[in-house]
Amino acid sequence: MRTFFRLIPLWLLLAACGGGSSDGGTTPPPPPATPGLAKTSCGDYQGNDRGNSWSFLGIRYAAAPNGPLRWRSPESPACPSGTVTANAYAPVCPQLDRDSGAPEGDEDCLALNVFTPKSAFPAGRKPVMVFIHGGGNVVGSAREEVVPGRLLYDGAALAEASGNVVVTLQYRLGPLGWLVHPALDAEAPDTRSGNYALEDLVAALKWVRRDIAAYGGNSDRVMIFGESAGGVNVCALLASPAAAGLFTSATIESGGCIADTRSTALTTGTTLADNVGCSTASDIPTCLRSKTAAELLMALPPQVSIVGSQAPYQPNVDGTLLPTAPLEAIRNGQHNRVPVVIGTNADETGRDVPLTFSEAQYQLVLTSTFPNPVVRAQVANLYSSASFGSARRAYVALTSDLKFICPSRTIARALATAQTEPVYRYFFIEVPDAPASSVYGAVHGLELLYVFGVLDIQGYSPTAAEQSLSTSMQGYWGGMAANGTPSAAGAPAWTPYEAGRDNHLVFDAAALAMSEGVNTARCDFWATFGL
Repeated sequence: MRTFFRLIPLWLLLAACGGGSSDGGTTPPPPPATPGLAKTSCGDYQGNDRGNSWSFLGIRYAAAPNGPLRWRSPESPACPSGTVTANAYAPVCPQLDRDSGAPEGDEDCLALNVFTPKSAFPAGRKPVMVFIHGGGNVVGSAREEVVPGRLLYDGAALAEASGNVVVTLQYRLGPLGWLVHPALDAEAPDTRSGNYALEDLVAALKWVRRDIAAYGGNSDRVMIFGESAGGVNVCALLASPAAAGLFTSATIESGGCIADTRSTALTTGTTLADNVGCSTASDIPTCLRSKTAAELLMALPPQVSIVGSQAPYQPNVDGTLLPTAPLEAIRNGQHNRVPVVIGTNADETGRDVPLTFSEAQYQLVLTSTFPNPVVRAQVANLYSSASFGSARRAYVALTSDLKFICPSRTIARALATAQTEPVYRYFFIEVPDAPASSVYGAVHGLELLYVFGVLDIQGYSPTAAEQSLSTSMQGYWGGMAANGTPSAAGAPAWTPYEAGRDNHLVFDAAALAMSEGVNTARCDFWATFGL
């Protein structure tokens, strides 16, 4: 199984259902006769005793999307006839291993996991926090490991700290989740292919609305939150009419509001069909479905790059699930209006720029990326090696601003302008008190360790300040789910975003506090280019 090695600093390495009616969560089920038994509209599930919480793993929310169901909207799974012992995660969805590049996973992967505080089970009606994992929409899973044997998205600690119900889920990835092709358009009921993964997320949220009461959750209070590509998908759900009414708040961690155009998605799809030898077949969909998942993955191998370009499989503007690009939908007020938290980390690309990155390499990158000499000179002045202390640090700042930090401000401003529901911005600058941390900084994904309470890895003992920051972040996220206001006991008040002030909460173990302006001059520069 892959690990989260490449998304965290080295110090960590060193130291379900068809049919049934719903009452919308207004009538909690009676206490079950057996402790930890969830009786749902589609089967009974025995949970795992985690001490202060119950976990329910590998619960199908949709049928396996393989064979004739590949590249179809998700369908309800068959309901089990007996009690299911929910103690094993589902297989990861098909993808290429980050380290070896070898295909792995199983198409029968559309499952979710529920973590419930014992104090809430089964009739607690607690707020629900639904997490969408990242990985460029081509890799990742709900069973991601930080280091071997330690899961990153184990929701037990977050559930216990927040008192809420936590749900983690999986969705189709890469070509199996996002493929667009004219032949698939022709066979689709709405003449639209692609965005199958987005449909998976909608199906999972419908499962939450229907059955989360059996786990002590309140379907009237649901927060969706995701990191990286998971954040991209949260924004897609904000923009999708199909997701209307399925969540009451949202949090975007280091993710953007982006989507491929239809033409870009079609180019990717036709290239893949060419590469697997199906473009000239008399029945292209049948030909494509005859290929194994591994053959499809290897035909047009997607790559995840935090520094470079986006992987080729992403949400796309299809006129139905995504009528317009997400940011455009927000600016036009045509999105699902809910309270939103959005933020980024200070050194997003810190783990992906080599430590040996030289001045000569930096100048070559600037020349190739900014061929206009006037623009290149402006960029070189804003991000000079001298001002940042090295070419490497300058490039980390440039790429972090360009891909994450400045777009986050753009999205926050658009949301604050387009809706009356509050928007909250954060900036995560915390660098753990460990040997190699300062070299990499507050890198992409680091905040997840604090949100999920996974700091004590391989013998590392978090400081009291680091543990306090983790507790505060769990409280803020929990408050957002509960009432649309991120609040934490004993922590500073987080004030709603105002575009003119660019006010935000700084997540720093040494000084958790509100501030104004994040890299303002640099982001103002990029704003002149429409970023």
